[in-house]
Amino acid sequence: MRSVKSAPSRSLREPAPAGVIDTIGTAFTILNHRPYLALMVVALDLLLWLGPRISVNEIGRAVNQMLSRPEFAGQSPAPVPMLSAEFDAVVILASLIPSLVAALGPDNIALPYQPLVLQPMLAASIGVVFALFLASIGLGMSYWTILAYVVRGERLRRAQLFRSTLRNTLVMLAYLGLLALAAVGLSFLAGFTVFGATLLGLGDIVLVLFTIATAVLAILFYIGTFFVEDAIVLSGAGPFRAVIYSLGICRIAFWPTMRFIAASLVVQLGLPLALRVFTQNAAAVPFALVSHSYVATGLVLASLLFYRERIVLVLRQGANAKREEESRR
Repeated sequence: MRSVKSAPSRSLREPAPAGVIDTIGTAFTILNHRPYLALMVVALDLLLWLGPRISVNEIGRAVNQMLSRPEFAGQSPAPVPMLSAEFDAVVILASLIPSLVAALGPDNIALPYQPLVLQPMLAASIGVVFALFLASIGLGMSYWTILAYVVRGERLRRAQLFRSTLRNTLVMLAYLGLLALAAVGLSFLAGFTVFGATLLGLGDIVLVLFTIATAVLAILFYIGTFFVEDAIVLSGAGPFRAVIYSLGICRIAFWPTMRFIAASLVVQLGLPLALRVFTQNAAAVPFALVSHSYVATGLVLASLLFYRERIVLVLRQGANAKREEESRR
């Protein structure tokens, strides 16, 4: 009588992705073998800490003057604090790189000397902000691209790294541009909705509902696009495909994703507060900067590892769905 072998279980054929704790542990193991990966974060924090400051209060003054015109009368416009004299435009460089100085604010970190403060005129301020924004995307994507090479186990070749960084930078700029267009469109839609509701005497109710809906949508957007950077640098995805992949990760591994995001947020928000005691003394600031850069880089590596192990499931599920659709035709 011929024996029948049972099919191997799914757990034997497809090992389950590592859990959140194991993923974070693996990330820090990688970082311990390559501590130089955190140097870019340290260098950026040193620049934000000890480098010259660029004040863009001219932009804030121009915006406040515009809001003070008669057509805005009665709306009691508040000043623009983010563009005041206290705002250091160099912090823009930390848009995509985890920075302790940016998280706490340059003014909340002790200095060994008084830094140079540059105050360009209005036109120059706009140009500086735009240039710093472009530089921040380039720096950020170079940081993410280097970590992606390490996660994939590839050697860092200068020419290939430059091409990959340039490509990823352009994709991120396209993604941010699409987000800006979507934000403008939604702003107009929201404005017309609130205006129409005000004419009908429902302005207060609609405004409250709109505020709640905006908060909920912001949370969902943050969760749904959490792995966009990972998709760009690891999967070579474009703007739309990166969002699809990020949503796919959330859909196929919802609760692990929630746990990972929660763990990341706890560390990202709690670590700067914990290190704040060291930032009150200029001699202890380097310790805080190095500690934060180490932990923050480990979390970015963990995010890339988390994405890499689960995007395979997303792609496999998509391929299976495509085959089933073709078989039904």
